[in-house]
This record gives sequence, C-alpha cells and structure tokens, in this order.
Amino acid sequence: MKRLIFPLLLLGCCFASSQVDAQRPESSRTWKDISGKFTIQATYLSASDGNVVLLRADKEQTTIPLERLSLADQEYVRNPAVPNNLKCVDLSDMKGDLPLEAMGTTQILRRSEPWEYSTWTVEARKDDTVGYPSVVRNDRGKNADGKYYLYFAHHDPTSGIGCAIGDKIEGPYQKLKQMDPGREHSMVLVNPHAPGKKGDPSHYSSPSVVWNEEEKLWFMYFHYYNHFHSAWEKHPDFPGGGNQMTALATSPDLSSHEWTIAKDKTIGQVSVHDILPVMPTTREEWMYGTSSYHSIQRLPSGKWLAFMRGTDNVGLCSVGFALSNDGRKWDFFPRNPRIRPKTGVDAALGIYRPGFIGYLGLDSAGKHRYLVVWAESRKGADVPRVRYGYTNDFITITPDPRGFAKWSGGDGLISPWREGDKLYLFAAKKLHVLKIPGGFR
Repeated sequence: MKRLIFPLLLLGCCFASSQVDAQRPESSRTWKDISGKFTIQATYLSASDGNVVLLRADKEQTTIPLERLSLADQEYVRNPAVPNNLKCVDLSDMKGDLPLEAMGTTQILRRSEPWEYSTWTVEARKDDTVGYPSVVRNDRGKNADGKYYLYFAHHDPTSGIGCAIGDKIEGPYQKLKQMDPGREHSMVLVNPHAPGKKGDPSHYSSPSVVWNEEEKLWFMYFHYYNHFHSAWEKHPDFPGGGNQMTALATSPDLSSHEWTIAKDKTIGQVSVHDILPVMPTTREEWMYGTSSYHSIQRLPSGKWLAFMRGTDNVGLCSVGFALSNDGRKWDFFPRNPRIRPKTGVDAALGIYRPGFIGYLGLDSAGKHRYLVVWAESRKGADVPRVRYGYTNDFITITPDPRGFAKWSGGDGLISPWREGDKLYLFAAKKLHVLKIPGGFR
C-alpha cells in the first residue's frame, strides 16, 4: 500500500530549536501514604524493584515501598514520561501499533438536565448533543480526592460546562446534581445568557482540562460565542473574524467546582463579557472564522502544545498547532500546518478535527516520536472517522497505512487516559477501551 504523507508547512525556529526531552520536569509535590494520614513534601527521583526514591526538602533521600503510597501517587510513579493529567498520553512502552479496534465501548453521558437542551430552536431540542468530554484525576492541587472528574458540554445554546465524577476511570460517572440534589444544575461554568432564549447563539463548549504544575492551578480551555465579533473583525488590532474563540478558566481546587475565567476589561467592546481569548481567530484563512475545539496537552519537555481546530468562513475545518511556555501566551506555527489534502474532493469538502497526542518514545534515529490522532469527515455527510498518524516534529505527519480506526470519534477532542495496559478514550458520549500491546505500566 502506498504510504500517504500530508505535507505540512515548515515550522519556525521557535520549535525546531527545542527538542522534546524524554523525561518530565520534576518539581516538589505532596506525597501521601495509602491511609491518607501521613504526607511528605518531596521530589520524585526514581522507582525500581517496587520502591520509590524521593528527595525531601532537606535534600535527604528517602525510599518508600510503592504499595504504601496512595493510589494517586502510585499512578504518578507508573507514568514516568508524561503524567495522565498533562493529557499527552504516555505510550513509550507500547510494542507495535495502537489497535484500530476497541476492546469495548460504553455510553457514559446522557442528557438529563434542562440546560442540556438547545434553546436555539424548537427543532434543535430534539437532538441530544451532550458530549465533548475532558477527563482528569483530582490528585493535584487543593483537596485532591483521587476521584475522576469528567467535564462535558453540548454545542447548542445555551450550553455551559458541566461536571460528573467517578471513583474509577471507567465510571460510572455521576453528574454534580445527581450527587447533590440541592444543586440547581451540574454546571461549573454557566453562560451569562442562561437559560437562554430562541435565536440567541450564546454557549460555552469543548472543555480541555490540564494541570499546570508551575502555577498549581487547573487550566480549563473552552470556546465561547462572541456576540461582538463584528466589532472584533473591524478593529485593526484584533485578528480574524472573532466569531467563536478559545478562553481560559482556572481553579486551584477541583472539588470546589469554582472556576475563574481570564478577562480583560480593555477589550470589552470587542469580546463579550470582557472574556480574554487566549487563542483567538487568525488573519489566515484556515482559522479566520472560529478558533475552537482545541486539544491542549503538555509534552515531556514541559512545553505546552495546542492541537487546534480552525474553521474558515465557509465552514471547512483544518488542524494546526501552537506552542506555549506557560499555557497562557501561545505562538501559532508560522503558515500553520494543516491536516488536509491540497487537492481532490476532501480539499474542498473535508472536515478535520483534533483528537489527542501520544508520546511514543525515541525512534531508531534517536528522535522523539509522537502519535497524532484526529477525525475526518466530509461536509454534508458529517460522520467523523478516526485516523492515526506519526510525527517527530508536528511538521510532517505520516498517516497510519492501516486506514481508519474501527471506534468512533466525535465533534470535539478525544480525552485519553492510561491505566496499566489499557487506554481509555473519551469521545462524544462514549468511552472506548483499547488494549496497549506490550504495555506494562
């Protein structure tokens, strides 16, 4: 079979000069024993033969049996290259290719609350579009409880960002209102226009949640509809059409269910509710219309990578990348690369969506290698099909010659989580479980 290669445009020196390191940057953190009664502030050094070596604040080393650590700390140790909460899933011990078929698939999200129904039109209320999941484990920050937090939304007015919690990665997940009937709803970010009205396009959607170790904060990226997009587009200081753009909310404590959206009152005339877009639209055609549905992760080097979806003025979606040192200020790749052919039917009708990134370790040439997963469909027949690809630099991506995966994607990102030899992939309303060949962590 002839190998296909998408020729992605060259990346500027800001990334080419910064090789991805195989080891994660370590910093001091709080470690707990299995009972939760005893803690130690220390930096992870190594693990072998069932023991973990930590460096205490007084620069003395201490050795602790792995089984005596909390389950969250055991998970941290077993994923030495990229912790799950950094979202670039570690597959560096995988032997062979990631399977195209899932071991099993279950539905984990269902519409059950009034805010999950569209307020756009009466007809739109018939469609259950709840999904767009992003999953993290609350083992960082304040009041870490070790539980799994699934953030979700829908893409109709007047969606906000909801939350459901599970004791195990495979669920079941309970929405916040199920856990506390006294709550009005399960949203942790409520759109100011809620409960909405017919014809109002307001919404928050497509959450992507990542831990920021340096700031000791959870970062939630999400996109919002900008009612002031006409003013944005006309203003010479702001790029693109400004219709839907990606914002940032932060929280030091997941269990509080309180998030603070980054805002800037000086742009209130061009961005609704003073929201500061951290990834705005661009003057380039591919992301002129909207900047949304991005998948955010941190690479083993500590660099932040945005796996982005841009939409042009006619509704065609392409995929590109951006880098950041802090997760707040982003450098879009020059002449941004796109996963889409330049000729043929799909050049005119293709819809391409970011999924997730996996770290594959070093290749035979000693270069860091990554798995890139995205979804493809065609305008007018919008059934996303998942495709794998491989890259060393996020410049050239080589599609997997085996073709499309047998498990289904969705409209938003794919949220990965690894435990042992199983890869859990949250996409739309479903959870797909894949067996990692040779995986032992």
